[in-house]
Amino acid sequence: MTEHSARTSTTGSYCRPGVIAGKAAGMSVIVVPSLPNQSELSTSADEVINSLLDLQPEKWGLPPFLDCTLPIEPWYIGGPVIKGFGRGSKVLGIPTANLSAEGYSTILAEHPSGVYFGWARLSTRGVYKMVMSIGWNPYFHNTEKTIEPWLLHDFSEDFYGEELHLAIVGYIRPEANFPSLESLISKIYENRKIAENALDLPLYVRHKDAPYLTGSLQPKEHD
Repeated sequence: MTEHSARTSTTGSYCRPGVIAGKAAGMSVIVVPSLPNQSELSTSADEVINSLLDLQPEKWGLPPFLDCTLPIEPWYIGGPVIKGFGRGSKVLGIPTANLSAEGYSTILAEHPSGVYFGWARLSTRGVYKMVMSIGWNPYFHNTEKTIEPWLLHDFSEDFYGEELHLAIVGYIRPEANFPSLESLISKIYENRKIAENALDLPLYVRHKDAPYLTGSLQPKEHD
């Protein structure tokens, strides 16, 4: 604000906030829209993103987010495990426990595509660590948004049709494309390591006993 005042000959109390002030001070400005009827502010920005989770610092000359996680307000989804595209085990060697996105359009729209992690409860087996992709899988050119949790446990058999509850408690990175299948697989295993380590921290461990996972809270109604 001080820099904006100096460059525009205004006092601090009359400074125009946000985008205009930042641009007047010679800064790059990234906007996460939150106010209606403020489109002129967004058009002046250098970039408009849907969420701070979509921020890519390296685009602006800053160090990228590496081996780090971002705690988020937990959110919960669940349903029977369904058959996906058949790529997890056969192509990637990574067996995912897919959930249908039907009925979750509203909650998925509120969260950007990317890689998340948290806790998963199978109704007859227990609670496990999980890392999860939500999005369009650009490497495979999906035409629909998918929910693909990977339960970080070695199971001896499939559990299609079993009820799965998810508590999503943290975020790792935005959705990205990859130049090769090998680089995609490498990144998935890197995400697994990050999630496993993070879920040992008290910040995330406490959500393992969330009522939605223990069964004392009924699943949220689909929209």
